[in-house]
Amino acid sequence: MSSQADDLGAASRTLARKATGDATAAKEFAGNSNITDEIIGFHAQQAIEKWLKAMIAARGEAFEHTHDLRRLVRVAANGFQHAPFDVDAVIALTQYSAPLRYEDLLDGEPLDRDATIALVEEVEAWAKRSLQATR
Repeated sequence: MSSQADDLGAASRTLARKATGDATAAKEFAGNSNITDEIIGFHAQQAIEKWLKAMIAARGEAFEHTHDLRRLVRVAANGFQHAPFDVDAVIALTQYSAPLRYEDLLDGEPLDRDATIALVEEVEAWAKRSLQATR
């Protein structure tokens, strides 16, 4: 195995671990009305972003350093039609990414916390199956 492949394998494992942490935070926070939608949306977005990047790295491909979930889903799923979850709902979480958290864009519709957590769990299950298959 080459050094680059070793690095990508290590990156994949690290990203998956960090994705699990973000997903746990989103799930734990979702039931607390004192925690804002922006915080929950941020951790949900981060979890999905990291799982997608972990999947890309596990295939031995370098991943783009972006928060744009549309671009990451396209690469991780080899096109949108292969993603077994609501791609539009995932893409919508991009608005909660770090660069946008400080803008007033998030004053719109409230986050459907239950649907967001269900989506995080769907992507998590898909990512874990995919990562298991590449090992």
